[in-house]
Amino acid sequence: MQVLNDSNSNITSTSVETQVSTALLSLCFLIGIPGNIVVVVVILRHFKKDNFTLHLMLNLAVSDILSLISLPVWIYYLNADWIFSQALCKFLYFLVYTSMSSGVLTVTVMSVQRYLVVLHRNQWTKLGNKGEKVLLFCLWIFACILSSPAAVTTQIVEEGQRHYCLGISGLDQETLTILLCETLLGFVLPISIIVSSYYCLHKKVNQTAFFSNQRLTRLVTTIVVTFVILWLPGHMINLVKILAIALKSANPSVSAKLNSFSELSKNIVYSFTFLNSCVNPLLYACTFSTLF
Repeated sequence: MQVLNDSNSNITSTSVETQVSTALLSLCFLIGIPGNIVVVVVILRHFKKDNFTLHLMLNLAVSDILSLISLPVWIYYLNADWIFSQALCKFLYFLVYTSMSSGVLTVTVMSVQRYLVVLHRNQWTKLGNKGEKVLLFCLWIFACILSSPAAVTTQIVEEGQRHYCLGISGLDQETLTILLCETLLGFVLPISIIVSSYYCLHKKVNQTAFFSNQRLTRLVTTIVVTFVILWLPGHMINLVKILAIALKSANPSVSAKLNSFSELSKNIVYSFTFLNSCVNPLLYACTFSTLF
């Protein structure tokens, strides 16, 4: 998971890449913000204190709004220059990372909660309202912990006439550690839990009303597939960067090519993670309001 950068080192973005990234981010902002606000309003109007699913839906919508609200700044940055302070640079990095981490964790908790509510309702009931609030609080704390490296390593770098808001790591080993943690904790582990939860649920209750409705089955599948499709490209770029670092000594030319590819394509690729915040209002609101 990365925040968009216009450039790094001696590599500059192409105008086509900038235009495509700008179009995607503008679409995310124009659709995602109103869509998630509508979700928040609808949930608050029909809010039920004893329905933890609604709490998770509200948490997801808030996470999406927080990640999307910074897009006008990033869009301006892509097309012009970073004219803001270093404090704002660090804050926006931290905000986007935290909100996106919260969104991923919320989706993961949703899948586990679905599994427990359907198959082990008594165990989930033992958690109680207090336990559910503690769980949400811990979710945000963990999201902040995952995002702390972004705030620590982000700096404003001046190259020529341009200023860049970048995540900088002094050593390759530090960069490698950060990328591995992002990929493993931010994608591999959550998606493994999500897929496992839905697989076990489908396997054990495929004869019940939950899965007898094919439309609901397709919606549940769409949630997982959409998450994978929109988050996988960004983490594939992370893997390319990891490979580039690993080959830096053994094969410098291949490492340079891999690094160049990741830098030139990352703005477009990382834009897809923001798209997930746009489709969430439709996917999650419709699905969970139908199932519960």
